[in-house]
Amino acid sequence: MFRLIRITTGCLVAVAFSALAVTLTADGGTRTVQIRDDCDPATFNADPPVGPGLGVICGGDGDTTFGDFIAELQATQSAEKWRFNPTTTDDTLLVARNRGGETHTFTPVAKFGGGVVPGLNALSGNPDVAPECADAAKFGASVVPPGVTSKAIAAKAGDHFQCCIHPWMRTTVTK
Repeated sequence: MFRLIRITTGCLVAVAFSALAVTLTADGGTRTVQIRDDCDPATFNADPPVGPGLGVICGGDGDTTFGDFIAELQATQSAEKWRFNPTTTDDTLLVARNRGGETHTFTPVAKFGGGVVPGLNALSGNPDVAPECADAAKFGASVVPPGVTSKAIAAKAGDHFQCCIHPWMRTTVTK
């Protein structure tokens, strides 16, 4: 009887890991877009760069300092560890899961553009704000705080999603 329990437990563990892998890529036909960042809370939440009274920006445990984040944006117009994964998908039912330490948005936009932070728009080469990012209702409905998964969004081929805070973070539906 002990062997049967050991084999059953081993099978249950294997099934559990298989189910986890499937959930990360698709959940009943739903694609999970991972939202990622690597903010270092000590430097992102310091005065300056955040400024007094603005509260915590980074609640994560990343190790990219605010200075390194800005330097990378200046050099490349992007910050590699701030991204949506995948950047393209052929799935048409999407949720966004924020695995980073900062608040992001997962905003459907007609055309990629800038976001709501003028300095980040300038550094990322996105001077023209996407109209959906400037719309308070659309912006608010697309906010995904750290550790949260958005509600499911029905999409179609050609749809674009971006973070209206970090406008280089993007995903496109391809089919």
